[in-house]
Amino acid sequence: MEEVIDFDKKRKMNILAPAGNYEKLVAAVKAGANEVFFGLKGFGARRNNENLAIQEVLNGIDYAHSRGVKTLMTLNTILKDSEINSMYNNIKRVYEHGIDGFIVQDLGFVKFLKENFPNLKIHGSTQMTVANHVEANKLKELGLTRVCLARELSFEEIKSIREKTDIELEIFVSGSLCISYSGNCYISSFIGGRSGNRGLCAYSCRKKFTDENGESAYFLSPNDQLLQEKEINMLKNIGIDAIKVEGRKKSSEYVFETVSYYDNILKGTPRPTESYKLFNRGYSKGYFYLDNKLMNFKYSSNFGYFLGARIGESNNFKIDDELILGDGIQFVDETFEQIGGEYVNKIRIIEAGKSENSEQKNKKQNSHNEKEKVQKANRFDIVSIGKLPKGTKYIYKNYSKEINDRIIHNIKVSKRYAAINATLLAKKGQEIELTLEIENLKNEIISVTKKGNLIEQDAKKLITKEQIAEKIGELGDTTFELGKIQIDYDGTSFIPFSELKNLKRECVSELLEKLLDSYKRTAIERKKYNFEPINLENEKSKDNKKPVISALVTNDKQENACREMGITKIYRKQFDVAKEKNLSKTDKIKTGTNLVSNLYQAIMGEKTGIKGQTLDWNLNVFNNHTIEMFSTFNNLETVFLSPELSYRQLKNIKSDKLKKGLVIYGYLKGMYIEHKIFDKEYKELEGEFYDKYKIVKNELDNIELYLDKPMNLIPRLDDIYELNLDELRLDFTFETATEVKKIIKSIDTKSGKYTPYAFEQGVL
Repeated sequence: MEEVIDFDKKRKMNILAPAGNYEKLVAAVKAGANEVFFGLKGFGARRNNENLAIQEVLNGIDYAHSRGVKTLMTLNTILKDSEINSMYNNIKRVYEHGIDGFIVQDLGFVKFLKENFPNLKIHGSTQMTVANHVEANKLKELGLTRVCLARELSFEEIKSIREKTDIELEIFVSGSLCISYSGNCYISSFIGGRSGNRGLCAYSCRKKFTDENGESAYFLSPNDQLLQEKEINMLKNIGIDAIKVEGRKKSSEYVFETVSYYDNILKGTPRPTESYKLFNRGYSKGYFYLDNKLMNFKYSSNFGYFLGARIGESNNFKIDDELILGDGIQFVDETFEQIGGEYVNKIRIIEAGKSENSEQKNKKQNSHNEKEKVQKANRFDIVSIGKLPKGTKYIYKNYSKEINDRIIHNIKVSKRYAAINATLLAKKGQEIELTLEIENLKNEIISVTKKGNLIEQDAKKLITKEQIAEKIGELGDTTFELGKIQIDYDGTSFIPFSELKNLKRECVSELLEKLLDSYKRTAIERKKYNFEPINLENEKSKDNKKPVISALVTNDKQENACREMGITKIYRKQFDVAKEKNLSKTDKIKTGTNLVSNLYQAIMGEKTGIKGQTLDWNLNVFNNHTIEMFSTFNNLETVFLSPELSYRQLKNIKSDKLKKGLVIYGYLKGMYIEHKIFDKEYKELEGEFYDKYKIVKNELDNIELYLDKPMNLIPRLDDIYELNLDELRLDFTFETATEVKKIIKSIDTKSGKYTPYAFEQGVL
């Protein structure tokens, strides 16, 4: 153990910060981020965010690089083949301009990037759901340099993974939590066509739901996460490479405050956080300690933080924080429903807080007696701000004028510099010579030397090395600051400071240009792809060959019913995620099954030489590149295509490197949730828009959420046969044996209620 810790202490832990637009990028850099991540308009896991246009991306790369900050582009969605093709030119421009890396979810896209941009660093997104060291090591084999581990891991699991892999590890430390494992959430997709896997999540989990007992709450809405000094130091001590701050949709002020908070911790100057005063839907430590503080059933939006409770039926309330004119507040009833909100435009002190001295109290009481408004009230004061809306029980503060004004000012005046080293040669009889150098983020030394006039005169008064260093260090409005300086001066010669200033200006200008150029590179020739089946004769014969009908079952009764009806290829339901702590539970996380539902099972099947395994659809096979990538696993024979693909899109999946399957009937799993929200084995929920769900707790105490109505494509079998698929599957979850038989019989008649979900229109 000690050897591991000693090794990892050499690692520097970076802060990876969000740049939802150019303004936020600047705020993140100024706040102390070592790396920034941003999306390109139209792509990434926040497609509906503002994001950056291509020229802003290029400018942002230069802005960050000139200040010693790395840049990462998020392309962390599952992609169509046409999208991969269409984004190539933009990727090439960004790659050649010097982007430091890409954050990616789609394994097929990883393959595409490695083949076309071999020197590019690729980071695995949270959406990859990397939950154990085996998956982390495999992704390193596939060419990734870093993975962002699943948010559902405890510290002990993170520590275990760190000890068993040397790939860079990134940990999510603050921001919004998804209740479902990222990459395994399909609710927004199946009920509204907006795929979270494609960056257009509609945040269905943040809605209010009613259960089968009539109880209403935000059952699927977790608190945001905010790890603090203790947790950050724990991560640093085990050798985590980067901590990730989420917030591309939050304000520049939030980004600046949160990044600078973590920067203070890592610099050894910790301070209290104010992030919760800028955005607040409730906070917890996520899964770090595996405690039971994850959820917030009361509200799911940015409520702000608690300010006070109404006193009886009066318009007065005691405040739990200072209140000043211009603050934003909102009024909440006893069930935590928002009634309204306003900016405070008047404050009256009804009673001064007990913590203040009598002189201050008397002054405030006098102000009240004279009916004067005050600019500010302090904590514990009883105040009135006017008539409260009917039904108000609590008052929350969701905008602090003082904090926002202060942070806006700090962003404006803050500077971020990259350190340069200088060498000056100044001796009589030689040309004055100045060299400036900087180490870029690739550990290359960039150097510029400029020579001036011959030094011929002695100085009339003493020039010290300290004076020379001070002049060289005056770098003005540049992105550089002076680090080390070496001065070779004879101590007597006259150095014209005006000439030194000109040399410095020329050196700085050229050094910046050379620094930015040092990141640029030239892309290799684009690889051509042809996914059309090679053996056309075989394809023709497939036209007359119907696919195998298989079944996925949950229990023995369903399996027996399938066998009675002549189905011989039968799968048992697996678990979508293999957490580090569960790898030893070989009776549950099985590696020898015919169906693999997580990357760990696929890897272990390959390692142990198992043949003929099938990859389930929750691994998001959405394009031909992903099929080609999974074909490198010699244990895989069949892949099931994503149910987010429409019929038209399915026609474009042509790779014949693996057999292809499609689920044509079954309750679609909308979420896979680590947290045991409900103790019951089975529950039902209904959303605000009459969307209904069935919820079961599995053997790992994880929650699986299914849509209330099964998908049924059986009436479209004639069209599906034209896709030349190798296998069509019936998924049985809640069905009785009688229902199983009825559904199997409907294949012959192609009958039943047609329920297509994404099959008709696909997803955005």
